[in-house]
Amino acid sequence: YFFSPLTGELEFFGVDRRYESDIDGLGRIPAPQQIDVDLIPSFNVIGNSPIVLRESLLDEVYSMGERFVDASKRLVAPGMNGPFCLEGVYDDNGKFTTFEFSARIVAGTNLYVDGSPYSTFLYDEPMSMGRRIAREIKKAKKENLLSKITT
Repeated sequence: YFFSPLTGELEFFGVDRRYESDIDGLGRIPAPQQIDVDLIPSFNVIGNSPIVLRESLLDEVYSMGERFVDASKRLVAPGMNGPFCLEGVYDDNGKFTTFEFSARIVAGTNLYVDGSPYSTFLYDEPMSMGRRIAREIKKAKKENLLSKITT
Protein backbone atom coordinates (compact mmCIF):
# COMPACT_ATOMS: atom_id res chain seq x y z
CA TYR A 1 0.00 0.00 0.00
CA PHE A 2 0.87 3.68 -0.24
CA PHE A 3 -0.94 6.31 1.84
CA SER A 4 -0.62 9.95 0.82
CA PRO A 5 -1.16 12.44 3.64
CA LEU A 6 -1.21 15.13 0.94
CA THR A 7 -4.32 13.76 -0.76
CA GLY A 8 -5.69 11.49 1.96
CA GLU A 9 -5.81 8.65 -0.58
CA LEU A 10 -4.81 5.03 -0.10
CA GLU A 11 -3.33 3.20 -3.08
CA PHE A 12 -2.95 -0.57 -3.35
CA PHE A 13 0.24 -1.52 -5.16
CA GLY A 14 0.44 -5.27 -5.07
CA VAL A 15 0.50 -8.60 -3.36
CA ASP A 16 2.96 -11.44 -3.35
CA ARG A 17 3.51 -14.93 -2.06
CA ARG A 18 6.60 -15.67 -0.03
CA TYR A 19 8.68 -18.65 -1.04
CA GLU A 20 10.08 -20.18 2.12
CA SER A 21 12.88 -22.59 1.29
CA ASP A 22 12.36 -25.62 3.47
CA ILE A 23 8.64 -25.45 4.27
CA ASP A 24 7.62 -24.94 0.62
CA GLY A 25 9.98 -27.71 -0.42
CA LEU A 26 8.68 -30.06 2.28
CA GLY A 27 5.13 -29.50 1.06
CA ARG A 28 6.08 -31.08 -2.26
CA ILE A 29 7.32 -34.28 -0.63
CA PRO A 30 4.68 -37.02 -0.20
CA ALA A 31 3.39 -37.33 3.38
CA PRO A 32 4.94 -40.77 4.10
CA GLN A 33 8.40 -39.42 3.23
CA GLN A 34 7.84 -36.23 5.25
CA ILE A 35 7.45 -38.37 8.37
CA ASP A 36 10.96 -39.76 7.87
CA VAL A 37 12.57 -36.34 7.32
CA ASP A 38 14.38 -35.15 10.44
CA LEU A 39 14.00 -31.42 9.81
CA ILE A 40 12.50 -28.54 11.74
CA PRO A 41 11.41 -25.95 9.16
CA SER A 42 13.01 -22.52 9.45
CA PHE A 43 10.50 -20.67 7.23
CA ASN A 44 13.48 -18.83 5.71
CA VAL A 45 12.14 -16.50 2.99
CA ILE A 46 14.26 -16.84 -0.14
CA GLY A 47 12.00 -15.18 -2.69
CA ASN A 48 8.65 -13.71 -3.59
CA SER A 49 6.23 -14.28 -6.47
CA PRO A 50 3.70 -11.70 -7.65
CA ILE A 51 0.00 -12.53 -7.38
CA VAL A 52 -3.08 -10.95 -8.93
CA LEU A 53 -5.91 -11.35 -6.41
CA ARG A 54 -9.43 -12.41 -7.23
CA GLU A 55 -11.56 -9.32 -7.78
CA SER A 56 -13.92 -10.43 -5.01
CA LEU A 57 -11.09 -9.94 -2.48
CA LEU A 58 -10.19 -6.38 -3.46
CA ASP A 59 -12.91 -4.55 -1.47
CA GLU A 60 -11.64 -6.16 1.72
CA VAL A 61 -8.02 -5.40 0.74
CA TYR A 62 -8.87 -1.69 0.57
CA SER A 63 -10.94 -1.86 3.77
CA MET A 64 -8.05 -3.49 5.66
CA GLY A 65 -5.65 -0.81 4.43
CA GLU A 66 -8.04 1.99 5.37
CA ARG A 67 -8.60 0.54 8.84
CA PHE A 68 -4.84 0.25 9.33
CA VAL A 69 -4.27 3.88 8.28
CA ASP A 70 -7.09 5.06 10.60
CA ALA A 71 -5.76 3.02 13.54
CA SER A 72 -2.22 4.28 13.00
CA LYS A 73 -3.47 7.89 13.12
CA ARG A 74 -5.26 7.22 16.42
CA LEU A 75 -2.37 5.34 18.02
CA VAL A 76 0.81 7.06 16.79
CA ALA A 77 0.61 10.55 15.31
CA PRO A 78 0.82 11.44 12.49
CA GLY A 79 -0.06 7.90 11.41
CA MET A 80 1.12 5.74 8.55
CA ASN A 81 2.53 7.87 5.75
CA GLY A 82 3.89 6.41 2.52
CA PRO A 83 4.52 2.73 1.81
CA PHE A 84 3.45 -0.10 4.08
CA CYS A 85 2.48 -3.73 3.93
CA LEU A 86 -0.01 -5.88 5.81
CA GLU A 87 1.43 -9.37 6.00
CA GLY A 88 -0.69 -12.43 6.62
CA VAL A 89 -2.48 -15.42 5.17
CA TYR A 90 -5.76 -16.24 3.44
CA ASP A 91 -7.81 -19.18 4.70
CA ASP A 92 -9.95 -21.55 2.62
CA ASN A 93 -12.84 -19.06 2.67
CA GLY A 94 -10.80 -16.09 1.47
CA LYS A 95 -10.60 -14.53 4.93
CA PHE A 96 -7.32 -12.69 5.51
CA THR A 97 -5.56 -12.84 8.86
CA THR A 98 -2.84 -10.25 9.39
CA PHE A 99 0.12 -11.33 11.51
CA GLU A 100 2.38 -8.30 11.07
CA PHE A 101 2.87 -5.05 9.21
CA SER A 102 5.91 -3.45 7.64
CA ALA A 103 6.16 0.34 7.55
CA ARG A 104 8.44 0.40 4.50
CA ILE A 105 8.90 -0.77 0.94
CA VAL A 106 8.54 -4.55 0.92
CA ALA A 107 8.82 -7.38 -1.58
CA GLY A 108 5.17 -7.19 -2.55
CA THR A 109 5.78 -3.80 -4.12
CA ASN A 110 9.40 -4.30 -5.20
CA LEU A 111 8.27 -7.10 -7.51
CA TYR A 112 6.74 -4.49 -9.78
CA VAL A 113 9.59 -2.30 -10.99
CA ASP A 114 7.52 -1.02 -13.93
CA GLY A 115 4.31 -0.78 -11.95
CA SER A 116 1.87 -3.39 -10.73
CA PRO A 117 -1.40 -4.61 -12.22
CA TYR A 118 -3.07 -2.29 -9.69
CA SER A 119 -0.94 0.85 -10.14
CA THR A 120 -1.64 0.61 -13.87
CA PHE A 121 -5.25 1.61 -13.15
CA LEU A 122 -4.15 4.67 -11.15
CA TYR A 123 -1.41 6.09 -13.37
CA ASP A 124 -0.83 6.62 -17.08
CA GLU A 125 2.82 5.64 -16.72
CA PRO A 126 4.75 2.80 -15.07
CA MET A 127 4.65 3.48 -11.31
CA SER A 128 7.02 1.61 -9.03
CA MET A 129 6.88 2.23 -5.29
CA GLY A 130 10.14 4.18 -5.50
CA ARG A 131 8.71 6.44 -8.19
CA ARG A 132 5.53 6.90 -6.15
CA ILE A 133 7.55 8.00 -3.12
CA ALA A 134 9.56 10.42 -5.27
CA ARG A 135 6.35 11.87 -6.68
CA GLU A 136 5.00 12.44 -3.15
CA ILE A 137 8.22 14.20 -2.08
CA LYS A 138 8.23 16.45 -5.17
CA LYS A 139 4.58 17.38 -4.64
CA ALA A 140 5.16 18.13 -0.95
CA LYS A 141 8.19 20.28 -1.76
CA LYS A 142 6.33 22.19 -4.48
CA GLU A 143 3.40 22.86 -2.12
CA ASN A 144 5.70 23.64 0.84
CA LEU A 145 4.28 20.65 2.75
CA LEU A 146 7.38 18.55 3.44
CA SER A 147 6.56 18.61 7.15
CA LYS A 148 3.27 16.83 6.37
CA ILE A 149 5.03 13.79 4.88
CA THR A 150 7.99 13.48 7.24
CA THR A 151 8.14 12.38 10.85
